[in-house]
Amino acid sequence: MGELPIEETNLGGIGSDEDKAAREAAAKMEFQWDAGVGSTPGVQIWRVENTRTENDAPDFGINAWPKKKYGKFHRGDSYIVLVTTKDPDGGDKLLNDIHFWIGSESSQDEYGVAAYKAVELDDLLGGEPMQYRETEGKESQTFLSCFPEGISYLEGGVDSGFRKVSDLEEDNDTRHLYRVCKKPSERTTRCYQVPLKCSSLNDGDAFLLDDDDKIYTWFGNSVSAFEKSKSATMAHNIKQNRLGNCECILDVEDDNEDFWQLLGGKGKIKPAVEGCVENEDPVVKKMYIVSDTSGATKVKEVPLEKSNLESYHVCIVDAGKNVYVWIGNLSSKGEKQQAMLIVNRYIKSMGRANETCITRVTEGQERRCRSFLKEF
Repeated sequence: MGELPIEETNLGGIGSDEDKAAREAAAKMEFQWDAGVGSTPGVQIWRVENTRTENDAPDFGINAWPKKKYGKFHRGDSYIVLVTTKDPDGGDKLLNDIHFWIGSESSQDEYGVAAYKAVELDDLLGGEPMQYRETEGKESQTFLSCFPEGISYLEGGVDSGFRKVSDLEEDNDTRHLYRVCKKPSERTTRCYQVPLKCSSLNDGDAFLLDDDDKIYTWFGNSVSAFEKSKSATMAHNIKQNRLGNCECILDVEDDNEDFWQLLGGKGKIKPAVEGCVENEDPVVKKMYIVSDTSGATKVKEVPLEKSNLESYHVCIVDAGKNVYVWIGNLSSKGEKQQAMLIVNRYIKSMGRANETCITRVTEGQERRCRSFLKEF
């Protein structure tokens, strides 16, 4: 069992009284964290954006994401999603979950800001929320359940200091092709924006082509009834949002020349692909203890046993697909404050993929994260 000295990761100052005070002050100064944040049931979303002008150095903050775009995430961006619900045990208490979502093409500066802002928001809400690090295509079921209509992955993103928005006009160009598919293990349908050409089609999925005044759906030969239904619902919702000023053409036929012309001409359709099916490599599950009792914060590997979940410990459970951070109620302030930041730095050291989802669970919250207890 080895120990990993935190000094080697530039995290030595995290968790000090000065660091805590600075983070609380930053949270109160963030204009998006208004007095009512997390005070009523519902979902709130913010996107990380460069708040400086073109000629200045990049300075990242957050801006509220329009409610009409909830469930739609640009692959080049990072977001913070706050979910507030009533306590199922009754009473007036509200429960808050903080998710920071990272697109597959989001820059390191953006998802770093998202992680830091999630900590800010957690501080503002008293340190009680559960925290989730979500990544494109690997989201937790808790996150997916917030969007019963499914989630959509859009190309492009907001300008950043390291990346510019693609030629796709985020709000104005509505001529897009979307692939609609579902993982066998999930109820949620995912919608991927794909290149507007025939080679994007395959026999295993449903596709929706938005041509502004006409909405087409096309189905592969082996598409599921669920995917067909979802694409039809999407087409109907788009029409409603445009006040009926467009036509829905469902299940287009091979002789629909307008449809094929939009795709650059009819061509050979690819066989069904496995892009919405998870192929997880087997991993050896591991457990770590975060401790600062020696005066220097260290991470020590211990046997993966439920008995190691002791109140004066912070534990990291690497379960492969997911990594959990369990916060004991009697653990030190430094250990509590550092836990999520340590995991983000150590995730590569532990051999986990960058898209691994991370969930922070405080002692007593296990009933809200049953998947965590199943790891033992």
